[in-house]
Amino acid sequence: MFNTIGIITKPNDSHSDDKAVELSTLLKKRGMGVVSGEEQIAKQADLIIVVGGDGSLLNTARTFVDYQIPILGINLGRLGFLADVPATNMLDVVTEILNGNFTKEERHLLSCQIEQDGKILGQFLALNDVVVHRTETLKMIEFDLLIDGKFVNNQRADGVIITTPTGSTAYALSSGGPIIHPGIDVIGLVSICPHTMSHRPLLVPGESEVVVCIKESDEGASVNFDGQSTVAISAGQDIRLRQYSRVIQLLHPKNYDYFEIIRSKLHWGAKL
Repeated sequence: MFNTIGIITKPNDSHSDDKAVELSTLLKKRGMGVVSGEEQIAKQADLIIVVGGDGSLLNTARTFVDYQIPILGINLGRLGFLADVPATNMLDVVTEILNGNFTKEERHLLSCQIEQDGKILGQFLALNDVVVHRTETLKMIEFDLLIDGKFVNNQRADGVIITTPTGSTAYALSSGGPIIHPGIDVIGLVSICPHTMSHRPLLVPGESEVVVCIKESDEGASVNFDGQSTVAISAGQDIRLRQYSRVIQLLHPKNYDYFEIIRSKLHWGAKL
C-alpha cells in the first residue's frame, strides 16, 4: 500500500531525531524507501509521517496539501488533536498502519487573500485558523464582516477568528467558540473580546466566502495563520477567505476515537 515514506521531524529537537531513526530502521527492514526534505517528499513519498506534534503537522499540511499525500502524526509529548499516535507505541501503530489497518479522514484548509483596491497583496493557507487581531496595544480594531457579499455586521473588537472545524479546539475554543466535529462542513467565526456583548460565534456553510474589511486601526493590525506566521495589515485592506480547493488526508489508528481525544485534552469527567 505504501512504498516510500517521507519523514518530517521537529526542528532542533533531538528526541524527534532519535524517534525518526527508530522509524527509519523499521521501514527499511520492511523494504520501504525513506526520504526527507520537501522536494524529495513531494516527488517520491506516498505517505508522510510527522514526528513532532500538532505544530509540525500544521506546517506539513500547508506545505504538502497540493500533493495529496496522506499524513500520519506521531506525538512526542501530550496527546495531540492532530498528531494522535503516542511516541511510546509508535512502532506498533506504524506497523499496523503499514499493514492497512487504519482509518482515513479529510480535513479542509482555509485559503486567504489580503487585498487592497482590488490588488492581491498576499495569499496564505491555514489548517486551523486565520486570526485578524490588533497589535500589542489596548486599542480595538474596527471591521466589517461580509458573507458571500452580504453585509453581516460592523464590529469593534480585539479581532476575529475564522476557523475550520480542525481549529475549533484551538484559539477559537478559548475565545468562547464551539467545538466543531471535523466531519461537519462549516466555517466558524468567533469574535475576540467584542465591544458589544451581543456578538456571538457564527457558523456558516463551508462553501461560503468570508471577507473582513478593516475600517479603523489606529495602531495597526495583523493577520495570523495557524499561530505560525503573521502579516501586518492596515485600514482599507480586506481579508478574503474561503475553503481551499484541496483537502489533506489524515491517517489514524483503527481504534481512533475523536471524542476520546476531546475528553483527554479538555479533562471532561475528571475529578477536581
